[in-house]
Amino acid sequence: MSRRNVFRALCLSASLAICTGFSANAAIWDAQAEWTEAHETAYAQWVREKFDKDFFHIPEMKTTFGLALDCSDAIYAMRIIYAYENKLPFAINDPTGKRHTLSNELTRWDGYRETRREELDDGSWRSYKGPEYTETDKLRAFIEYVSDVTSTLNLVQDTYPVALEDIAPGDMFLLPRNHAYIVKDIDETGAMTTLSHSSPRAWRVMAEINDFPAEAPVDSRKRDGYRRFKPISMLKKKAMDVPGASDEQWSIAAKLDGDREAFALATQTALASVKEDLPAKASRLFRSMCDYAVQRVEIVNHGLNYLARMEENNGRTCMSRGEYGEYSTPGRDKKMTAQFKFMGTLRSDPAWADADFAEKKVIDAIFTEERTMSEEEIGAFCAVPFDIRGGRNMTLRELWRGLDAGRFASDPHAPLDARWGLAAEPWTPQCRSAQSEG
Repeated sequence: MSRRNVFRALCLSASLAICTGFSANAAIWDAQAEWTEAHETAYAQWVREKFDKDFFHIPEMKTTFGLALDCSDAIYAMRIIYAYENKLPFAINDPTGKRHTLSNELTRWDGYRETRREELDDGSWRSYKGPEYTETDKLRAFIEYVSDVTSTLNLVQDTYPVALEDIAPGDMFLLPRNHAYIVKDIDETGAMTTLSHSSPRAWRVMAEINDFPAEAPVDSRKRDGYRRFKPISMLKKKAMDVPGASDEQWSIAAKLDGDREAFALATQTALASVKEDLPAKASRLFRSMCDYAVQRVEIVNHGLNYLARMEENNGRTCMSRGEYGEYSTPGRDKKMTAQFKFMGTLRSDPAWADADFAEKKVIDAIFTEERTMSEEEIGAFCAVPFDIRGGRNMTLRELWRGLDAGRFASDPHAPLDARWGLAAEPWTPQCRSAQSEG
């Protein structure tokens, strides 16, 4: 069912109160209209044009600047900000069980004044109340509260799956308990650009990848895959009862034995209006491979910094299982390996020999034994600054050979060179949290 028919069905089936508006006295902001097909279309356009990887890094945007978020937090924040800016309602199922929903009508911060402290000249401290929260203060507090109480599992309850051909910017690819990607854009070839934050929660630039999520929907309970926020009137309905819901993703993935690349191709075919040629695909995959590698630098460094603080402040040398899950990279490293292998298979395409594009010789150099290019030449196309303090870079050829040989350590307890496959000896996990992995 198309988006237009979805909204027609909703307004025919929903009560008059739902289709004509909420209370005019919203505690956080006043919703002056209801979501319509036109609003959803405008939302998709806003995500495509305005919501980028630096969205939470714009100093002028006091409401969002400096927010510490993870992947699901960024998705909820994206929807909240758009609803606020366009005076639309926002509501999700309340995971705390205290209310029917969490919405813009929440009165938690009505008349709220922060308790602040300041040190006086004589060394004593004074407590006092700050000014009453403004609407902007309430909005930021609401985003932070939603971030505190929700996770990817809550997104399962607040969304429904869509057909591949219906995917639009603003939708998400969800992996409960694992990760969530924002669909940022889809071009005429069906190629997708995604954004995502990662764990642990932090203030960081979002990861942008000019590629499809590196997974296929295989959850037996159909909680993963491409999904869209439920209409507010349907929040308590089962996902498949929402007009427009589709379970085709799992049927397609099952026929493809859960193969990620095959599913990505099926998704691209469903979304494309023109065919992507081999040079364009290879160039896109090369850029995304470089992006994946550079983003791993931040993840590894976060883990090493956390380990150093943990030892210095608490005297601990081993992370808990939860901490290990936050800072280890087994899934990321497996996906990078799969991405490299897929990029390598493009060279067996009959059209490869006659293809002419900038990255071709670099891709050949990555996968051939002959030294057709120096590391400096390859690094001119993509240099991975894995050792920022030491000023060392790594090329994609060096990275691939380390991954292919199994030398990369996903364990966050491992030193830097072991994390990047450069250690003389294989890393042997010492901590129980690492030894229990898998």
